[in-house]
Parts: sequence; structure tokens; C-alpha cells
Amino acid sequence: MRSRPYTRSVAAGVVAAAALALLPATTATAAPAPVAAAADTCRGVSTVGLYCGYSTSNAFAQRGSKGAHVKEIQALINETTIWPKQTGKRLAVDGDFGPSTESAVFWFQWYYGSEALSDGLVGPKTWEMLRYGKR
Repeated sequence: MRSRPYTRSVAAGVVAAAALALLPATTATAAPAPVAAAADTCRGVSTVGLYCGYSTSNAFAQRGSKGAHVKEIQALINETTIWPKQTGKRLAVDGDFGPSTESAVFWFQWYYGSEALSDGLVGPKTWEMLRYGKR
């Protein structure tokens, strides 16, 4: 006579096989390549606010700026806003404040702030919204 755990595991296997048999057949298509995350996680840090692992600096940034603080801006927009969902793309976290980053900053300032704040420059007010703002 078999033990109860054995009977339960056989029954679970039969149920799983039956469920798989009911799934519709799918055609073989190449899955889109996954988009790499900008950072593993953006987390709250008591002295900084949200931090994605690139820079704790709140240095001024504009088109043409380069560095870890720009990577932080790009990661914060990717990880804590609906930018990727609305646009269907993520910013490259490359530390180069180019046209894509500028566009995302304009959008961020408009969407989470106001039209009056939309200047494409990341100064104290934008950093405050990125680090502490409601999303």
C-alpha cells in the first residue's frame, strides 16, 4: 500500500498534466529580447531619497552633461515612472544626457509637475521630484 504523500504527488502531477493539455497550442515565434533593467532596484535611502545605485549627487544636468548623476536620472525615470510603459521604450542608462534623456526629462517635469516646470533641465526642483515625488 502506498503512503499518502505519494498519492498526493501523483494526483498533483495528473492535475498539472491535464491543465497543460487544455492550454491552446502556440505557434513558434521568436520572443522579443528582454529589455535590461536600468538598475536592479531603486530604493529609499534616508539621506538621499530614492537611489538607483549610480550617484547620490543632485548635480545640475542638462543636454550634453555626462556622468554618474546622469545615469541616476536615467535609472530613476526608467524604474520609478511610467515613461517606459507610455513610450514603449526605456532610456539607455549610459550617463550621456542626449536628446532621448532630454525628452524624458521634459515629459517627467510635465507629467509629474506642471507645464511651467518643463524646461528639460535637472536642477533642485526636478531632483526633489525624482528622489521624493509621488509617482
